[in-house]
Amino acid sequence: MDNTTPILIMMGLALAFTLLVTAVTFILGPKNPYAKKLAPYECGIETIDPPRKRFPIKYLVNGMLFIVFDIEAASLLPLAVLMRRLGVTGLLELVTFVAILLIAFLYVWRKGAFTWD
Repeated sequence: MDNTTPILIMMGLALAFTLLVTAVTFILGPKNPYAKKLAPYECGIETIDPPRKRFPIKYLVNGMLFIVFDIEAASLLPLAVLMRRLGVTGLLELVTFVAILLIAFLYVWRKGAFTWD
């Protein structure tokens, strides 16, 4: 037996179980659609505006900026762990990385991406 055979068997069983449970739910589940049940639902509050209303792009931009800066901050951890082994070269790389991150942060701040107007 190959080393990957147990993994492939487990993945096949998981896929089969998922398909089986989904099929049983569709076959045996209650089918009682009515207008109130099919209405858009958000946190227990009835919607005032139509659900297809456009959202301002600020939400998307702030979300993407959070993810970008979060990933960049998380990538500092490996450098911090290996700092003694990397020596001066690692320190220069870390300073360069933080400088680029700071320039990007100041640029985004200057453009007004962090304001909620």
